[in-house]
Amino acid sequence: MWKLPAVTLFVLATSLSVGAEAPEGQATQIVLEKLRDKENYNSAVRPSPHGDPTEVKVQMYIREIDVDDANMKADFDLTFRMVWNDPRLTYDGAGVSYVNILTPHLAWLPDAFFKYAITTQLESVYPESYLRVYPNGRLIYSTRLSLKQNCPMNFARFPHDTQDCKIQVASYGYTASEVFFTFDEEVQIGKDLHVEKFHMENIKENMFSYCNTKTATGEYSCVQIAISIRRAFGTYLLEWYLPVIFLVIVAYFSFLIPGDQFLARLLLTLIPLISLASFSYSFRQSLALVPYVRALDIFTGISLIVIFATLVYVIACYIKGGQKCNVAADEARAPDEEAPKELSDEPSAFRRAINKLTKRAEFLSRCILVGFYVFFLFVYFAAYCGTG
Repeated sequence: MWKLPAVTLFVLATSLSVGAEAPEGQATQIVLEKLRDKENYNSAVRPSPHGDPTEVKVQMYIREIDVDDANMKADFDLTFRMVWNDPRLTYDGAGVSYVNILTPHLAWLPDAFFKYAITTQLESVYPESYLRVYPNGRLIYSTRLSLKQNCPMNFARFPHDTQDCKIQVASYGYTASEVFFTFDEEVQIGKDLHVEKFHMENIKENMFSYCNTKTATGEYSCVQIAISIRRAFGTYLLEWYLPVIFLVIVAYFSFLIPGDQFLARLLLTLIPLISLASFSYSFRQSLALVPYVRALDIFTGISLIVIFATLVYVIACYIKGGQKCNVAADEARAPDEEAPKELSDEPSAFRRAINKLTKRAEFLSRCILVGFYVFFLFVYFAAYCGTG
């Protein structure tokens, strides 16, 4: 029996394998030949058959966000895509939906850059980017990258604030009359995305806007995506607000101690004052330095003032006379105990009236100190938590 040589069999097998992949392989070869044809295709020239501006549509898929609010920075792990048409790369797509080119630098690419970016680093495993070419000349450039950028924030309502981290994509060299950016579809966000200390807000239509920039060399196209994140208040409630409120309550306990026990009353007001002042200083070191007052500063400041006013009240009572400052202790004294000098023993009606007014003033001072702080807490949380 006649047998074919082994080399001939290998060639036939290879030919059959190539023939099975002919549609996609031929289409890829056609596109590569067009990209490398320097006479008919120049990657330095933008696609514009009639001199019209080239429309570039922007797409994004955000995989991860890491917000550093102390330094007003944010890190994004995202897939970035640009879509445009290049009639020079049309081909016969019989049996082929599209072809992938793993060397996208052979084609003309929009000169997009991130305006707030500090560093931009490609993160994905090779190939880090690709160019998808459709038979009608539609091109999609896709790449996965890590974006570290500035994220300006307003901390006037901190920690009841909601921040917008803006991602701005602009053209660097082409003016808006040559290349302009638009949104192809809504930005997609990973389902399991978690931002430490923040909650993701729903992306709305008004978060997509245009931010064209005019300079001395012309107007440049720019698109903006504002990602809204709301701070998780529960952490600050447990770690700061409740401890501060408890310190104020401890200072109020000095009202229940007899007026002649000055040292105990002094410690119950002085220790919360020193503790709050020191904790406030150390806590502020971990926050962003801003030249304006934050909501947290208002809460801490009023709490310090209330504790300090309680300390002043205790000292004033001691200077006036410890036993006269505690109305409750005087009323609870046993009948057989030797009573202090009563109002009836005063030599004149004027002095009796003065002492009576003094005791009423002391009682009113306690009520004002407690009532003012309760009223402040109500107004504060209604203003910031209720209108967030």
